[in-house]
Order: sequence, then C-alpha cells, then structure tokens
Amino acid sequence: MKKFDIYLYGMILRTNSFLLCDKFPQADTYSEIKEKYCLLGGETGSAATVLASLGCRIKMDGNHIGYNSADAIKKFYDNIGVNISALYFNPDYDGLEEYIIIDNETRTVFGTFASYYQEKIVRWNTPLEEDIKQAKVAGIDPFFGEESILAARFCGENRVPFVTIDLKYDNEICRNASVIVVSSEYIRDNYFDYYSEEGKNRLLQKYMKNTNALVIFTGGSGIILYGRNGKIKKIPSYKVNVVSTLGAGDTFKAGCVYGLLQSWEDDKIVSFATACAAVACTRFPLQLYPPKLDEVLELMKNRN
Repeated sequence: MKKFDIYLYGMILRTNSFLLCDKFPQADTYSEIKEKYCLLGGETGSAATVLASLGCRIKMDGNHIGYNSADAIKKFYDNIGVNISALYFNPDYDGLEEYIIIDNETRTVFGTFASYYQEKIVRWNTPLEEDIKQAKVAGIDPFFGEESILAARFCGENRVPFVTIDLKYDNEICRNASVIVVSSEYIRDNYFDYYSEEGKNRLLQKYMKNTNALVIFTGGSGIILYGRNGKIKKIPSYKVNVVSTLGAGDTFKAGCVYGLLQSWEDDKIVSFATACAAVACTRFPLQLYPPKLDEVLELMKNRN
C-alpha cells in the first residue's frame, strides 16, 4: 500500500503577486494595482496546491526553506494536507522569494534565482528513494542538477512514472519520464531557431527520438502540440475569460500528473491538463482558488 498518491520534487517559495487594473505600463509611467497577495508558489509549490484541490495525497521535497517563509509554508500546506516533512528549514537563510506583476494577458517575474544558483552552498535537498517508493506517481522538476537526475533515476528503478518540465531533449531525465511538458517560453529562450510552427514540429520529433514519453509543447492561448513515438497531434486551448495567467503552466503540469495517476491515455491527459490550466486562468490568486475536479470536467464536457 502506497502512503502517497504523488511525490513532488522542485521549487517551493514565497510569491508576491500584483494584479494590475490595466496592461503592463511602459517605462516611467504609472499603473494602478488592483489586488496584491503574499502566498506560496514555485512550479512545485503551485502544482501541489492544485493537486491537493483535485483530491490527491502528496509528499513534497525540494529547495531549502528560509526564515522569511518557513512559518507561512508550514501553515499553508498543513491546511491543504500536503506532507512537507522532507523539506529542510534553515533558520540562518532568508529563503527564495519572487515578485510577479500580472496584467491579465502577461506576467513578469522578478527574483534572485541567478544568484541562488551561483552560490557555493547547495540550497536544495537530495531526494530520498524511500519517499519515491511510497508514491504511485511523481512530478520531478529538472532545476536541481544532479539531484533532479537522481530523483528521476529513483523513479525509473522503482517503476514510479513521473512528469517533468522544461528541459532539453538530451537531458538524462527524459529517458525515464512518462510525460514531458515543454513551455513555449522555454522553447523561445533555448531553441529560438525552432520557435516557428514548423520548427516546433521538428523540435518535437527530436524530443520523441530521445524518449518513449508523451511529449507536450504548451502554447498559452494557442495550439498545444503533443506526441509519442513519432506521431504528432494538436489541440486548441480552451477559450475562457482570462483574469490572470499566473500559475497556468504549473497547473498544466499538475493536470498531467493527475492524468498519469489515473492511468489515462495520452489524448485525455492533454485535454484534462489543458482544461486545468484554462480554469486556473479564470481566477486570482491561484493559491486561494485552485481548480476543482468538477470544474475541470465540466469545462471538458462543454467543449465535447
């Protein structure tokens, strides 16, 4: 009997989010803030919030937690039933924090992630194989180098299927993955020569040659490309009234993890993840109003 439905490994941090009344301003101009919150985020932190809302039992591990956010993280995830006993709370470290400006259609992130990775001190945990053994499926983010690779190896050795995100097609993590989600922003920043529609098709083939996983290229409000074993398919995103895109990508990942947990076939995983992200875009902030299962299924039903 597994103790957890899902094991998540990745970024958990404090997120300061500001929703503007209008579009993001030009330099040296003014814009009014409509709503502001200090909550918990990060790719893994947000995914855990969504998956808990979908009714899953979760254990989470990842970066070290500093004194600025320790109490808030403990209280928030305890309230939604996410097990964070593996996290290391460092009383001498202020912790990771980000500031995000949102204007309905876009979001701009400010943080100190470059200096975080350049520090001589490694401020993230080594994953424990026993934790992974106790989960049915996993979400492994690739942002912690060798430790992320180790988590993927543990998944492969213990036959725990997992979802990963935003990594190059020759990354070792791809070999053991069950689902790989690559954002349009990641392709733009790392494979700009493939950023056109035709280029993305060629890039998707490169990914599929290096893995047996379901590979998905998200497209924001546009077309989602996906495929496995050389066959490419596409699906349009759901049309909704967008309030904020903050957390949409993290919610898409969570939807893929949930679909993997349910042992769904590829088309349903992609459709469900797309619907999850669409629901997430209709509210702000995501952490307080994560998608619920009936909302996602209703959106899928209406399109069908």
